[in-house]
Amino acid sequence: MKRHEAYLKQARSDFQVFRLLLKQDRTEVPECHVLHYLQMATEKLAKAALLRVNPAFDPNTHVAFSQIPHQLRRADVAKTLGWRTFNDYRGFLIYASPLFHQIEELNPAVGPQRPGRGAMDHANVEYPWEARNAAGDLTWLAPAAQQFDILDKLQKSGSGVQLWLFVNRLIERFESVF
Repeated sequence: MKRHEAYLKQARSDFQVFRLLLKQDRTEVPECHVLHYLQMATEKLAKAALLRVNPAFDPNTHVAFSQIPHQLRRADVAKTLGWRTFNDYRGFLIYASPLFHQIEELNPAVGPQRPGRGAMDHANVEYPWEARNAAGDLTWLAPAAQQFDILDKLQKSGSGVQLWLFVNRLIERFESVF
């Protein structure tokens, strides 16, 4: 098995677990776990794609999924993934680009950096972080007790639904794209 194939195999497995968790009641499976598997699946899918496009790509980085809109902006990819026109596909990639970043930033090592703070000092799906409560006092927040708006966006907004479709089709048709 080649390196990109191993990443693809793991991405497909992670995505299956994401789908299973997505169906569960949120009182049984907190949203952070669902999103953790989505983040991991999309990161590995992106690494598989980027390794196919550029074998010198460094798969040790967590910044990969946000590169997809730039690396896969091609007419042949649009056609293989089922878009009616290249312009529709290109428009989707531009419009959904912030969602690619939001999913990537669910990883505690990627989120927005602030002066004097570390990568994990922000809302993420894996580790607790410090924040200010309504009274302005510092407190710790656990991902399992939080709601993240990205899951709603993926299920209800136009660009979110299209992103969902994009990920599904790229996972299913990867070998046809590359």
